[in-house]
Amino acid sequence: MNTVLDEVTSENMDAQHVRRRVEDWEERLNGLFGAIDEWLPDGWEARRGAPVVMHEKLMRKFGVDAKPIPTLELLGHAGEIVRFRPHALWIVGNNGRVDVSANGHRHVIVDMAENFAEPDWQVASADRRCDRESVTGDWLRRLLR
Repeated sequence: MNTVLDEVTSENMDAQHVRRRVEDWEERLNGLFGAIDEWLPDGWEARRGAPVVMHEKLMRKFGVDAKPIPTLELLGHAGEIVRFRPHALWIVGNNGRVDVSANGHRHVIVDMAENFAEPDWQVASADRRCDRESVTGDWLRRLLR
């Protein structure tokens, strides 16, 4: 089950697989948030925001308990706040989505990698989702300007 579409249409899906995917999602989010923290320019700090409760349809279907998932907030020296909030794991066409709100603008980060592969984080403005670029330190600096 290499992609979300393969996964959600498979007859071999079970609770153990769903739990593994949720754990993998949390690990990937922690890796993304750690990279963002490392890329922060001077005058900004990162802190964990209030977790969101993840209890997606496949989790409920297979009796997998809801799980708190981390969020990230970036705080600027002038009071700016940028929020990274996981939206969903099972999204056909990608391997999870994180919503970003910054300065009144919304962005969407998606992992374009196959399931259980090295993440390929891509970001786009919420109103131009097909116009993606890699999530990098350069992208973050432009976002925080």
